[in-house]
Amino acid sequence: MTRGVLQIPTRRFGRTDLRVSEFGLGCARIGGVFKTNPEGFVTLLSRAFDAGITFFDTADIYSQGESEKLLGRAFRGRRDRVVLASKAGYVLPSQRRFANWAKPVLRPAIRLLKLSRDRVPAAVRGTLAQDFSPAHLVRAVEGSLRRLNTDYLDLLQLHSPPASVIRAGAWLAALESLRQDGKIRYYGVSCDTVDAAEAVLQHARVSSLQLPLNLLDRSTAAIPPRAGQLGIAVIARECLANGLLVRPASEAQPDSRECDAEAAVRMARVRRYRDLARASGCTLPQLALQFAADVEGVSAALIGVSRTEQLESLLTAGLRPEGNRSASVPDLA
Repeated sequence: MTRGVLQIPTRRFGRTDLRVSEFGLGCARIGGVFKTNPEGFVTLLSRAFDAGITFFDTADIYSQGESEKLLGRAFRGRRDRVVLASKAGYVLPSQRRFANWAKPVLRPAIRLLKLSRDRVPAAVRGTLAQDFSPAHLVRAVEGSLRRLNTDYLDLLQLHSPPASVIRAGAWLAALESLRQDGKIRYYGVSCDTVDAAEAVLQHARVSSLQLPLNLLDRSTAAIPPRAGQLGIAVIARECLANGLLVRPASEAQPDSRECDAEAAVRMARVRRYRDLARASGCTLPQLALQFAADVEGVSAALIGVSRTEQLESLLTAGLRPEGNRSASVPDLA
């Protein structure tokens, strides 16, 4: 039995007037040239909404803009019932812009050749550049609004800027202008490092901070409580460690970017957390999501799925163990 609309609690989003579901949907894998049936994503988004998820986090570059388009389709006619957060700051290389234009042709060819994302050479994918200039940010927001089929973004986030860019603050005036024009309601920063997150805390007008946080990587765990004291909402991402904490033991694989020794240590920790979850009467995904959602200061913990069956599996088990709302999860490093 899946969880109903009222079974995912909402939380206040920092000092804003927004309320969001404590678990949101990360939309990085919504759409894309390697997916043969875009309609399946609309079904996935609608199912998430029906389950009580109201916070959806995307970016202008996700699936070359298709992620935003699919969100716009899924929530046409019920825009005021969801909180849409997007990001800006990356610039797609020409190869990816072409792929977006040519998707109707590329999708059948990819299916015929049985190509996967990890088999495409980096030179073919191209290299992402960043641009946080006021002019680019304004253009990016206008593009997101068109693709999302909406007049406003609930939240615009700078997409992984270096700490030096955050500290300089040249982007503030542009985002304030967009907010005053009604094109964005609030703005924040999506960070990749503790240094960048520390820089965000120095800007009083920022409404949110997004950062990676999971059982295997607690390097950012001290940031959310401090952000909460400042009224800055925190969005936790990679809560399932890019799928490592949700796969069955027989399918769990280490990150290919790690050396053998690092991978061995990481997989040993996964096994220990799986044993801890079993001893606690829950699943490893439940334990992982409970940890991320219950870190003080976190407003929303993102779930990254790309198929409806993945979401259904999480919903059927329950997104957190019953009766364990405030239980702390020990660090098994």
